Order: sequence, then C-alpha cells, then structure tokens
Amino acid sequence: MTLKNKNKIILTLTTVLLAACGGGSDKPSAVESDQISNAPRDETPQLESPVHSQCVRDSWVAGTTELCQGVLTYYDYVYDDYGADAGLVSMDPALLNLLNRGGQLGLPTANTPGLLSPAAGDQRYPTGRENTADLVRLSLAIKQNKLIVMAELNTMFNPDDAILGVAIDTNPEGDSGGGNWGEINVSSDGWDQTYFAHHGDPDTNTLSLTAPLPEGEHWRIQAAVAKADGTVMNVAFRGPHEEAKADGGVNQVLPASGNFWEDRQAAELADGDISAFGQMVNVSDLRNGVTQVAEKTTGFHQRVYTSAYPLGEGIAMPAEDGRDGGGLFCGQSFTYLGKYQPYGVYVPEGDHADKPGMMVVMHGCEANHASQINQTNMQRQFGDDLNRILVSPLGRGPYGFYTGPSERDVLDVMEDIEQAYDIDPDRIFASGYSMGGFGALHMATHYPDRFAGMVSWVGHTGDLINKPSVQPLVDELLNTTSEVLLRPVLASILGSIADPQTGTENVIDYLENLRHVPSAHLYAGADELVPIHEALAIAQRLSLTEGVEYYFYLHPVAEHLTLLLFDNWAKEAQLSADWARVLNPSRVSYRFDPRFDYPDLDIIHDKAYWVSNLRARSVNEAFIDLSAPGCNVSDPAFDVGTGLGASPLPWAGSYRLAEGVIPAAPSLTLSGKLENVASATLDLESICLKGMAFYYDIDSDGPAVLELSDGRVLNLVAGKNEGLF
Repeated sequence: MTLKNKNKIILTLTTVLLAACGGGSDKPSAVESDQISNAPRDETPQLESPVHSQCVRDSWVAGTTELCQGVLTYYDYVYDDYGADAGLVSMDPALLNLLNRGGQLGLPTANTPGLLSPAAGDQRYPTGRENTADLVRLSLAIKQNKLIVMAELNTMFNPDDAILGVAIDTNPEGDSGGGNWGEINVSSDGWDQTYFAHHGDPDTNTLSLTAPLPEGEHWRIQAAVAKADGTVMNVAFRGPHEEAKADGGVNQVLPASGNFWEDRQAAELADGDISAFGQMVNVSDLRNGVTQVAEKTTGFHQRVYTSAYPLGEGIAMPAEDGRDGGGLFCGQSFTYLGKYQPYGVYVPEGDHADKPGMMVVMHGCEANHASQINQTNMQRQFGDDLNRILVSPLGRGPYGFYTGPSERDVLDVMEDIEQAYDIDPDRIFASGYSMGGFGALHMATHYPDRFAGMVSWVGHTGDLINKPSVQPLVDELLNTTSEVLLRPVLASILGSIADPQTGTENVIDYLENLRHVPSAHLYAGADELVPIHEALAIAQRLSLTEGVEYYFYLHPVAEHLTLLLFDNWAKEAQLSADWARVLNPSRVSYRFDPRFDYPDLDIIHDKAYWVSNLRARSVNEAFIDLSAPGCNVSDPAFDVGTGLGASPLPWAGSYRLAEGVIPAAPSLTLSGKLENVASATLDLESICLKGMAFYYDIDSDGPAVLELSDGRVLNLVAGKNEGLF
C-alpha cells in the first residue's frame, strides 16, 4: 500500500463521519439490519461531505474518547492486538506464558519479537496476516437519522482479514439484554443491538457500517475487532490507563502482564466478557454537533503519533534488517513498520510551578516502549521529583539501535511531546539502558545543542572490542588479536553492529561532542553483554577528553540487568537535578560522519550550536573545533576525583564535575582546527561577532569555506590560516 493511499484514511474518516455536521451526499447506504455486513470493497458506498480539518488528530493519548462537531471518536492503543491471556500454562495457543515472546528468533509460539517485551495476550494470527485486527480509531456519527460507524485498522491486507463488532445498550439504566455477540466470540452485559462489518477497504484500512438509528437518548457503546474466525484481538473504549506492567521484575513472567498496554484487555477477554469496556453517549450531542475534547492525562500512559516515514505496513517478524545491523543477536532490525507509532509516557502527578522538562528513556535490546518507565521509582525519582515528562520511543522495535528509522522515531517523539506540552527547552535529557545507553550517547553526541544532559546505564559504547589503553606494545598485540581473531567471529553473530566501519558508529570516538552536555555513565562489573573492557574503555576516554563533565560509576557485583531489577536511580537523578542546556558556548567541538546520515529520513548530522551546514570533503569522519569568545562567556572550573558509594549496591567511580567558572574577558577572535571539513556556516550573532572585524587563527587539513551569517565568506587553505577579517 502506498503512502498516498494510506493518507486517504484521514479524508475518508472525516468525509463519512462528519456528514452529521452539514452538507453531504444522499447516496444510498449499506443494507440495514441489526446484523450488518458491508458489501465487497468495489460495492462499498461512498459518502461525501466537507472535511473539517480541526477534527483530525495525527497524534493522541491512547484510550481517550472525544466529541468533535458531533462525531464521537475513540483513539486506541497501537500494536495492542494480542487477544485473551491463556494463563501461565496452556496447550493452546502456547505451552508456557514465557513462550509467547522471541519471535525474532523464529519461535513458532511467539506473538512478539523481543525476549523482554511480552504481550499479556497470547493469541496469534495466521502467517502473513499479523496485526490485521489492530484498531487505531473508531468513529460514530448520525447522518440523516442513520447511524454511521467507521473503524480504522493499523493493517489490512485483504478485505476479509477482520470483523468489526459494535454493541449498543439503548437503555443503560436498565438491566436487560446482553449475552454473547454471536458473530465474534465475546460477551457483554446490557446490549440491545449488535452490528458487524466483515469486509473492509485495504486502501484505507477501514471497516464501516450504516444502520437504522437505535432507540433511546442515552447509549452505552462497545466495540471489538476480531480475526476472520471470530477470535477477538482488540477491544475499544478501554480508557487512557490501560496497564503495561511487565517491568524489570517478576511481572516479566506472570500471566496477564505485558509491555503493550493490553493487560486489562487480555484479562477480560480471558473471561470472555468485555462488559468493563464501554462509552456512554448522549444522542443529543451527536445530533447537535457538540465538541468535547478529552481531558489531559497524567501518570503512565501511551501516546501515538503519525509518522511521515512509514517503512511499510503491519509487523515484520522476523524483522527487516536495518542498514546498520544484521546478525543473530541484537543486530539492527525493524519490526513495527506502519505509519502509526506508539511511545510510552509518564507525566508527573501534582502541580508544579515550572514548565516540565523532558527525559527521553531509550529501551534496551529485546525490550520496548513500556520498559523502564513503567517502574515506580523511575517515575518518582526522575519524573515526579524532578518535574520531567518521561518518554520512551518504541524505536520501530526491540532492535532499532537508535540510528536511521529508529533515530527518526526518537526525533519525532520529541517533537510530538514538545507540541503536546509546554516543555522547558533547556531541560531536555537523553537516557537509555544497554542498547538504549548507546542510543543516549548517539543522540547526545550528534545533537548536543538539544540536550541538557545524558544518562547511560550499561550502554554499549559502539564497538564490542573497545578496551582501555595499557601501553603501546600490549595495545598493539591486543588490537591485532582482536581484529584478526575476534571481530570475524563477532561479525558472524552480530552482523555489522560488530564493525563500526559498516554499522553504527563507534560512539566512544564522539565524546568531544559532549563538551557542554554533562553525563552519567553507570556500568556493571559482571556484565555478560556489555563486558567490563567496554566500561573501562569509556571511563578512560572520558578522563582523557578535555573539558567534558561526567561521572562514571562501576558496580563490581552487578550484571547486565541488575540496575533495572533494583529500580533505584537516586544517585544519577540527584546528579542530573540542576543540569541545564548550554545555549551559545564560546567553543564548539563537533565530530560527524556523513556515512551515518539518512537523507531520505531527513537525518543529517551537520550542526551544533552556532555552527551549521557542515559538509565533509570526503565521505569519512570529519571534525570541527572552533573557539569564539566574542561574548563575555566564562569557562567552567572542574573538580576531578574519585568516589565510592553503596546505593543501590556498592560502586566505585571517577568524575570531572563543574565547580564554578573561570572568568574570561571577551575577545574578537576565531580560532581552532578543521579536519576533513569542506564548508560550514557560522552564526556570528550568537558569538557577538556580527559585523565586527575579528582576528582568525585556524588550522585546516585542506581547503575549506566558512560562510558567515552577516554575508561574509572566509576562505581557508590547507595549513595555518590567520589574519584580520
């Protein structure tokens, strides 16, 4: 399905459902009865009416319902279509609850790809029809004394992939009616009429029905989507506080505990009764064109946004390999392909005088967008105590590694939150666990002017054979052994992720970019996945990188998941409490590599602070390091030392922390060096050099052009460049 066809859905939904607001066509409706099936796709009637753009949402809080000009719309969770929980032990559909995960490994009983991101529900689709009963939104309106219902699904390959069922209780105050719905395998209390649509439109992913207007002035509406065999996979009207409680502890293995915001749905479907889920409707609101926006949601919930960069449709399991991945274990790949992408959110409870900050929490390999931020202490220590909205991108799956499409997802999630909330732009933080720690390093080093700080828990450093330097002879021996013997073995297992020349960048080489981004790095001494030599390598590199503020913590008795299991983030939360973004520093150090850009996804790493439009002379790594103290900017003074502690378990650390400033007088100068830089643009206003004569002293390893924001151009040659400009 093309993006053009997919985007027709907004027009189709609004056209059909906003007819109640005036205008429209009098084309004939579908067959009218209490049990309705749409005509085949080529016979489906089309209704026309003016499009009211203010009623179209391209992002929402999942589980909310609202009215817009008389149209009732329920906005669902995405990728939550896993049906009923089968319990801890079940012969059908899975022998053990634990076996419903690991689809990336090809396990036949799995319905999710990651080992640490289970679903509460255990139902599976026929091969090739995954995700085809995943409700995105359901809308209901009255037109010409008829009831119109339209459901948009996340994925539809064939007209008969799914069945939409709708039940209406026309007398919610009474106690009559209800029972099994018949055409789909579910029951509920109170309903007086049921309606079904069996044939949809794969061009718009919609199932719709038209019916005689039910009696009554107050209705309770229920809806569900089932596979073609009648097995219900997804239920509407569940509210914004669905559960996704498979945290870092025992909930990972308990039944009815998942990471996809469908725990309650799975439990109710296990009982075969969805009476708990429904929506009260005043019929007069539909007739009179009432608008009622959903209330703001706090606490832990899911948001959904519409991506401009879909990778396809549905779920790929096993996943589609990414450009920067491949291999058998945690190689980059993408599972969730569609244009609707969910992410986890925690909005602090209570009133806060200041604008909230935002902390991006990137999940680890095998996990997903509910992981870590669904833990109580993470929410309290980073969210409530520090007034930060926590957001966890899905990253297109459990193995995205936060480059390419996964990086695009992080950027889009940040933009969506900034549009939805009044975020303090000077308190935005990058963080992540394991693979997410690599993501935090990648985002902070490649977009340093966007972040106030960074926290990495057991983060991959970019190359599994990164190690600290010992002394030249030993280093040479270790390097030769690693490259000749170890890297080929790792590459066969991990794909290009084991080779920073062809896969994700060796982010440890980009630490200079953190000159104005303080960071915390927490590692485990007994880590079986991110080995101790990676931890020691980044500790050493941080200590040797001039001017970078950091705290490195090593927990000798911890393994890879220990910090997650403890759910105690107090020391790093306290460390980060006062971090704030640096806006216009006098010195910019920025390393970039055009090989890691994705122009088709609008991902170009070409700017930092007052330097932009960076271009390399060759398609290789480049580096710019310029100082311009034209404004009265003071340099930080640092306290360097070591530390010990016992929370949440014993640790030893090293640090370089800012302690005051060193006064510096302004100077109309521009100095530094360029490596493989062909051109750049400098914003002179940010460094107080606009329209000013200044002295320059710049070393470059080749010809380069510096375009100045006041219209001047400084041409550099290979070697030393100096003079008055």
